[in-house]
Amino acid sequence: MSAEDLLSRALDDPYPVYDMVRSRGRLQWIDGLDRWMVTGHRQALEVLRHPKFSSDRSRWDGYELPPGHDRPPGGMFVMDPPDHTRLRSLVQQAFTPRVVERLRPRVHALVETALDAAAERGETDLMADYAGPLPATVLAELLGIPAADQELFRHWTMTLIETIDPVSHHLVSDAGTQAQASLERYLADVIAERRLAPQPDLISSLVAAEEAGERLSGKELRDMCILLTIAGLETSANLIGNGINALLDHPDQAARLRAEPGLITTAVEELLRFDSPIQVSGRVPVEDVEVDGKLLRKGQMVGIMLGGANRDPDAFAEPGRLDLARTPNNHLAFGRGLHFCLGAPLARVEGAIAIAALNSRFPGLSRAGEPKRRHNVHVRGLATLPVKLG
Repeated sequence: MSAEDLLSRALDDPYPVYDMVRSRGRLQWIDGLDRWMVTGHRQALEVLRHPKFSSDRSRWDGYELPPGHDRPPGGMFVMDPPDHTRLRSLVQQAFTPRVVERLRPRVHALVETALDAAAERGETDLMADYAGPLPATVLAELLGIPAADQELFRHWTMTLIETIDPVSHHLVSDAGTQAQASLERYLADVIAERRLAPQPDLISSLVAAEEAGERLSGKELRDMCILLTIAGLETSANLIGNGINALLDHPDQAARLRAEPGLITTAVEELLRFDSPIQVSGRVPVEDVEVDGKLLRKGQMVGIMLGGANRDPDAFAEPGRLDLARTPNNHLAFGRGLHFCLGAPLARVEGAIAIAALNSRFPGLSRAGEPKRRHNVHVRGLATLPVKLG
């Protein structure tokens, strides 16, 4: 099968592709893609945790910087220590499980408001009206974006998301460039306001850290806000959308969750494993490294197929079966190692509340048309999910 065929099939349903590649070996060099592909759970863990693998794409032999950039776009998500450590330490306190628990009442309120509105209509697109707006609102409020500006802020962010090339992180359209410029100008104004009048929000905390000598430049501050919003939106929105879509395909599991609402914690972990929002994570060896008996050369790209590792039969019994009570569940949906997803606690809370509330309140939930997938092999999500509430 050619590289083009491989990618085409993976866009529609990546899991048979992972199975096919894994049958030939859990770590394989793919000629047409000029990179290694990891589909094994043990091998993925090894690469994600290995100190000789970098997240900095500029270390890849095939990488080209986009015009006007002196380093790869992507901020701390494509950085190595010590820069990654410095930037992550400034924001990680805002996403600890303890802090996120304080957001639970607000998430509940947003969910109930959205479901009330959907109930009045009888039909809704769960991506446009539920899975997308929920994390967008939570993140905007966390940052300190005024309510009157949140819809515009979300529009700019979604435009940016849809026009970022997932491999290079380059913007691939004028709309994306304009959205980024609008976001940067807007955030510059908000940051200036917070310098004069701090508020109890994340932007004010970052401004205070900068002024305390944490070496956070104005550009880093703006980039941090944009990247946190993008990452949080992608993970939470697609967890909710993919999770509900999976329950529609498995009504027995949806009924089980209604009968046993205490299962929601393990259910979220299983839904993350079963149809992972983030399918691929990239790493580059900084020197020749042997993994699983194979020599990975310095500068080669390694694609860690998180979705494939989460379906590895060596790690999960009957990996293609959805089991909301599955334990243990050592999935890699949030990655592992230094770049373990910063927003994982928030995504888990948002996913648990949104999925449980919808599933419980509307037991007759059904599709009102075919859902449409986003055409992206790195991020697995739905563009639309039309449903009847029953």
